[in-house]
Parts: sequence; structure tokens; C-alpha cells
Amino acid sequence: MKLLRFISLNSFILLIAFSSNAQVSRAYLLDEADTYFKAGRYYDAFFRYRECAKLPEFEATSQVSEQIKNSSHALFLTQKFKDYFALQRLQPAKDNLVELISLNANDPNRGQLAHITLAQGAELQRLAWKQRSPAGTADMLKRAMAFYYQAAKEGLMEESISAIKQCEVSIRDTKVPMEETNTLQPSIELLQPSLAPSATPSVAHPRKPVEVIINPAPKVN
Repeated sequence: MKLLRFISLNSFILLIAFSSNAQVSRAYLLDEADTYFKAGRYYDAFFRYRECAKLPEFEATSQVSEQIKNSSHALFLTQKFKDYFALQRLQPAKDNLVELISLNANDPNRGQLAHITLAQGAELQRLAWKQRSPAGTADMLKRAMAFYYQAAKEGLMEESISAIKQCEVSIRDTKVPMEETNTLQPSIELLQPSLAPSATPSVAHPRKPVEVIINPAPKVN
């Protein structure tokens, strides 16, 4: 009788231990899926979340089913971003990247956002000198500056300030007063209050757009 109780007690303890380990293992599965998602490994995350959705403790969890959809959509957006990126269709690439970042603020492609914005400004700066009138050139340069200011806010401060100064010099060359162009931009001092005059980047040739380097996007997982 005592032996039977001993066996039953040990079996009960083993059952509890097994159940506890299973719960830890299942919780780890969800953590792993979240880690994959944050790292931009959406393919892996998608299948991990699907595994979690089959487990009883996660069946009623809306977060898991939502993340299955998010992983699938993030994978789609990543591919669309890279397709447009490869074709140098900057605005569609940017639109997809912005939506992707809204799903995952840690997406590994996030750093490309400022480079794309800078490239958009450089594209307008090149087009400025193909306009038929000085006013058209000045207005196009002003539009390029808007992108450069945005790129500065997104993190490319030094490159953007250099490009803004190029545009300002070029606008003066057109003889069109700055106030006659479409929209006045904030001063560089407001962008970077701590920028000392001695630290101001030198101005390159006013008609030469800033050289933009866009790093290759990581491969889709």
C-alpha cells in the first residue's frame, strides 16, 4: 500500500514537472516568434506564430492571430519595398517602407528611410536646371530643400545641411528672391541649434547635387 502511494506521489510530481516544462517551452515558442518579428525575420515569425495558434493556451489570444497577419503583411511590404528600391522608384519604395516601419519599428530596413528622402531631394535638384525659367529652377530647388530638411530630421544631418547650402547658393544664382518661391523653409540654425559657424560644412559646386549613397537592403528572410 505504501509502495503504491509512493509511486502515485512520484507520478504526480513528474506530471506537474512535465506540465510546467511544457508551459515554459510553449511560452518560449511565442517569445521566439516575437524575436523573429522584431528582427525582420517575418517568414520565420509567420510559421512560429502559426505553431502558437495551434496550442490550447493561445487559441483564444487575439495577439497571436493578429501577429500572423502582421508577419504575412510585413513580408509582402518588405518584398514590395525592395522591388521598387531596385527599380529606383523612390516614392513607392518609401511608401512601403513607412508602412513596414509602422508594423515593426525595429525593422532592419528602417535606416534606408533617410537615404531615400535624401535621394528624392537630389533628384529634384538635378531636375531644377532643366526648367525653362529661373523661377521654375528656383521653385524646384526649393522643393528639393524640403526633402533635405526632412532627411535631416530623419538622421542624415551633415549630408542634408551641405545639400541645403548648395540649393541656397543656386537659388541666389537664379536671381529669384527666396521669398518668391513657394514655401519658406526653417533655417538651418533651427534644425541644428548647436552648429557653430566654424563647423559649417563647405559648399560644393552649386549646380552639383549632393552625392547620395543608398546601402543595399538586407535579403528577405
